[in-house]
Amino acid sequence: MARKRKIDEKIEARIVELEDELLSLKADYVGAAIDELRRPKGPFAVVTFQVGGKTFALPLWSVKSISRAVAIVDKGELGPGFTGVITYHGELVPVLDGAALGVEGREMDVGDHVIYFTAAGRRVALVVSAVFDVETFDSEKIVSAGDAGLPRRPFLGVYEENGGLTRILEPSALLPDVTAKAGADDSEAVPDVTLEAEGDESAE
Repeated sequence: MARKRKIDEKIEARIVELEDELLSLKADYVGAAIDELRRPKGPFAVVTFQVGGKTFALPLWSVKSISRAVAIVDKGELGPGFTGVITYHGELVPVLDGAALGVEGREMDVGDHVIYFTAAGRRVALVVSAVFDVETFDSEKIVSAGDAGLPRRPFLGVYEENGGLTRILEPSALLPDVTAKAGADDSEAVPDVTLEAEGDESAE
């Protein structure tokens, strides 16, 4: 009886192992399928920039404007994932925390720039140390985030050329998890801070 109990325990343990292996295989398969669906098709235009010594890119279609850095106003009600707001043409635009890109936060420098872009249907801002150029990537050379060892959120993939590595961002995936799961109406994913400012301090 004791021998049979041990055998049963071994069988149960093996079944659990097989179930875990199957779940892992399913996750890999689903992840690969998602990567393929998210992969850009054809020539892919992007704006490249630098944050924390690393090069990133946003899809050109999402970028609305770029200006020199202006003062960030603290707005505690924005919640985690945002450092404050920037006044832009009379509108207060939420500023994303650099942690969304996997880089450490730092004090704003006089030479910084702000990229204003659309994420989940709303305008948000990102402070960057340098803006490089508008470039066109060959989508066939884009390596998926999973294959590159990067989290699928917020990265679409990476592009390597001439020894340089560019991390391509998915705009809506930059939003904090607590707000990005807003449901069918993606516009709720960004706090609504569109207010009339007392004075527009932004640069053109």
